[in-house]
Amino acid sequence: MAQDNLTAVLYKTKDLRLEQTPIPQIADDEVLLRMDCVGICGSDVHYWETGSCGHFVLKEPMIMGHEASGVVAKLGAKVKNLKVGDRVAIEPGVPCRYCEFCKTGRYHLCPDIQFCATPPVHGNLARYYKHAADFCYKLPDHVSMEEGALLEPLSVGIHACRRGGVSAGNSVLILGGGPIGLVTLLSARAMGASKIIITDLLQSRLDMAKKLGADYTLLVNKDSNEADLVRKVHELLGTHPDISIDASGAQSTVRLALLATKSGGVAVLVGMGSPELTLPLAGAVAREVDIRGIFRYVNEYPIAMSMVASGQVDVKPLVTHHFSIEDTLQAYDVARRGLGIKVMIHVQPRDANNAAAFTNFLIKHLIKRIYIVSYNSVLLYFNIFIASEVCNMTENYAAVLYGPKDLRYEKWPIPEIGDNEILIKIECVGICGSDLKLYSTGKCGLEVVCDPMVLGHEGAGVVIKVGREVKNIDVGDRVAIEPTQPCRSCEYCKKGRYNLCDQPRYCSTTGAMGNLCRYYKHVADFCHKLPNNVSMEEGAAVQPLAIAIHACTRAGVRLGCTLLVLGAGPIGVLCAMTAKAMGAAKILITDVVASRLETAKKLAADHTLLVSPNQSDQEIVERITTVLDTTPDITIDACGFESAQRIALTVTRTGGTVLVVGIGEATVRVPLTAAMLREVDVRGAYRLLNSYPLALAAVSSGAIDLKSFITHHFPLEKSKEAMEFAKTGEAMKIIIHA
Repeated sequence: MAQDNLTAVLYKTKDLRLEQTPIPQIADDEVLLRMDCVGICGSDVHYWETGSCGHFVLKEPMIMGHEASGVVAKLGAKVKNLKVGDRVAIEPGVPCRYCEFCKTGRYHLCPDIQFCATPPVHGNLARYYKHAADFCYKLPDHVSMEEGALLEPLSVGIHACRRGGVSAGNSVLILGGGPIGLVTLLSARAMGASKIIITDLLQSRLDMAKKLGADYTLLVNKDSNEADLVRKVHELLGTHPDISIDASGAQSTVRLALLATKSGGVAVLVGMGSPELTLPLAGAVAREVDIRGIFRYVNEYPIAMSMVASGQVDVKPLVTHHFSIEDTLQAYDVARRGLGIKVMIHVQPRDANNAAAFTNFLIKHLIKRIYIVSYNSVLLYFNIFIASEVCNMTENYAAVLYGPKDLRYEKWPIPEIGDNEILIKIECVGICGSDLKLYSTGKCGLEVVCDPMVLGHEGAGVVIKVGREVKNIDVGDRVAIEPTQPCRSCEYCKKGRYNLCDQPRYCSTTGAMGNLCRYYKHVADFCHKLPNNVSMEEGAAVQPLAIAIHACTRAGVRLGCTLLVLGAGPIGVLCAMTAKAMGAAKILITDVVASRLETAKKLAADHTLLVSPNQSDQEIVERITTVLDTTPDITIDACGFESAQRIALTVTRTGGTVLVVGIGEATVRVPLTAAMLREVDVRGAYRLLNSYPLALAAVSSGAIDLKSFITHHFPLEKSKEAMEFAKTGEAMKIIIHA
């Protein structure tokens, strides 16, 4: 590989140097990129001129650049989504993937995000740069490298419009006609805004805005009267703007946004201005003008790519100046003086990687100069702190399922942990309905037992060993184990819906061992410390409670609602308990087992109804409405039977919600058409999502009492007997003690 890695390095204010830097070495999940285009952003100019931007301050030399595109030159061993030669746009922020914000789909707010050219993180204005592969987006053949670099500011504009709720028919005021104001204009127009007005101090920028689709422009100056500007905005639009988006950051434009926006509207603040501003806040608050900030963007790159590729948005006119990397200093000076809209630096010859020229360039340059050497992954071994308890670890025993009713208590290897994992001495594991189905039939839903599998996913235990990078857990901590290990890289993980992850590792499913054993390893950030007043047994039972909380949240359980729960097994009863804590006014629960209904009545249900498989759907529906004296607002199917789903769709009130949480047959015959005509929403709830902290808080505070929910106990070596007893249906929650 060529050794030329010319790089733009900012040492201090106005001290930007071009120098050679080492070509970076990539990790397994990264790609090495031969950079092509890098745009200059306002933040880049801020760093160059002042050494800071907002609260980010330059303290040591930093490579510049974050609006970029390039060509893949080398792949990490685990990279599957790209190949060498792919042209990509680079989303410049790579989050930690583990924190609260990452796990709830707001990775742009991650406190440990590594964002290009944001001190102390290096940027990508260099010949070669490495980046996380899943934050590189393959460009369609007809999208140029310049357009690829412009996806970065376009994503800001899209995020601003989405935060503001821009939609068809809205009137929008945009304050500031620089690059961000203009991409916000393009985004708002594409999202259906009917009237758009944009303001700026420079007529040239307003002329560009007019070409790009602004309905109205307003030239302002530093001496403009505030009240006059508000009046002019209203006159030009013929109304008050529904949404105002400040893309300047100046105090005057933020004030104008708050004053001009209609009552009940939204003001979005994009520009990074002074830390403190003097604003007419009381008036905006009294008129219920929502004020929303934005920080960069989140999951907008794919949207930006689609909008550019489809022709819905044309960003090409934004680029007004071109420079080679050798002329970077001149490029920054042009950007500083505001002579154009977007200044683009070309690290490779312009158009070398676009369309037909791209193919020729590959043949003439890349194939000759880049050699991809296959190599074996090098594993780095670190010293891991080991507690004294580890030295006394006994043999590991586990409950291993080989097939239907073939559950064996046998020795199992003690797992080795990775840097982000912990080793747990398991104390308690609850038996779930899915465990029982796997034990009884060898399958549960789409899951089929093909190889020996350690059962168990409702676990709690004590940490006895921590990986090198673990910060949130210490040896000796008592933890409840959230049984998932999502990939953190797929579309669903990035959007905060990790329960829908394409490739999850969920305890006691294919490829992921369960925790019904003595020693078990798990990723640390999905282990939750138990409050001192919460027992290990309750810690294990937090798992089904978290499922119930997710189900009730998905169903929209609210204060005063009437709820029907079909199935008084553990999940059904916990749904009733959760709904009661969430303010449901009336709860009816049904089942075919009288003892379960007795427990449900003690724990949460206002009414119970014993049903029989011999009863008709209509008979059960009539009995439900008689007991409730109304039809339920929400029905939760917690058993998964076709008969329950038929009843749910029939009995739920018009405009109500049916939530299916029970795992049943893949195909069912249900009266869906009639329910749709009555606008009954049907929703599913799959496992759980960010509900462990809520469940722990509910138990710790006493809002939900899990102690009486736990009815039977067995030792680990009696796991088979525990499963057989669970089949009788006499137990509510069985806990196995390891």
